[in-house]
Amino acid sequence: MMITSCFNRRYLSSTLIGIPLGILTLAGISSLKTSALIATVLVTAGFSLVGIVGYLCWLRRITIVSDGIETQSVLLPFWRRYYRFAEFDYSETSSTRNGEVLRLIKDGRRVISISSSLYQNFEQLCHAIPVKEKEPFQMRDPAEVVSEFNRLHLYGSLVFGLFSVVLMALMPYGQYVSGKEVKLGLILFSLFGVFFFGGLLLAYLFPYQHITVWHGQVDVRRLLWPFQVKHYLLTDFDGFYYVTVKSNGQLGSKDEEMRWFTKNGKVVLDIEEGIYRNFEALKNAMRTNFLGRLELTTTQAMKYGLGKKIQL
Repeated sequence: MMITSCFNRRYLSSTLIGIPLGILTLAGISSLKTSALIATVLVTAGFSLVGIVGYLCWLRRITIVSDGIETQSVLLPFWRRYYRFAEFDYSETSSTRNGEVLRLIKDGRRVISISSSLYQNFEQLCHAIPVKEKEPFQMRDPAEVVSEFNRLHLYGSLVFGLFSVVLMALMPYGQYVSGKEVKLGLILFSLFGVFFFGGLLLAYLFPYQHITVWHGQVDVRRLLWPFQVKHYLLTDFDGFYYVTVKSNGQLGSKDEEMRWFTKNGKVVLDIEEGIYRNFEALKNAMRTNFLGRLELTTTQAMKYGLGKKIQL
């Protein structure tokens, strides 16, 4: 028996077209001046090419045989991996805005994701994978668990943020190259854009932390400031909360789970599923008191994240 994945061509085409369109939308800001049009087109084409190549390298063809599953990069066919079904810890299925997603977990990390929006024969693939579903976690050997970032999210935000900053910084340069006078208003607008998009990038990267858990001890080091390491014991925490953030006054569905670890009623450490590839291993290694579930507005979540004491 051999089953090969079939891509949803409509979804794939819209994604590939959406990458350059999204960059062009942002690049249109700098096209207000015709002198900067050529530079804008070149920069946009470059980043679009990088985005499309990166997406095609990430995209996988899936082949299921009797005892295992093979993944192969669309753009780099020699980049392939084979897993036996017995290697996986378990499988989990979740619902997202785009449909169903089946994830195969190995050593606490998601190594394969199969989405119903991307693959036409999603149901056939799921039925052909004999991997048991998630069971209650059983503590294993007290081995060291080190966090692993979700590289797709991290690199995507870096590319988008740096592109925005560079684009805004080049606006006065386009005027200068064309021989026209660089007005003060354009310079101020360019500086505002650099600080604005640079600030957004830093704010997005702020939650990224290198976390190491070993024998009840937790070491935390921020990605933006790797020189400072904070040390905790699991017994130092009051416990942890499951957090759900409300959207537009209504309780919105959260595809990704968050955990807040508190000390003296304040959030001192948070881990989010979208940031860490081995989120399952991290949360299972950091077992402490369960304090409850929090349903918060975006403003409340920001206040608690900035140090406000949690009061229920």
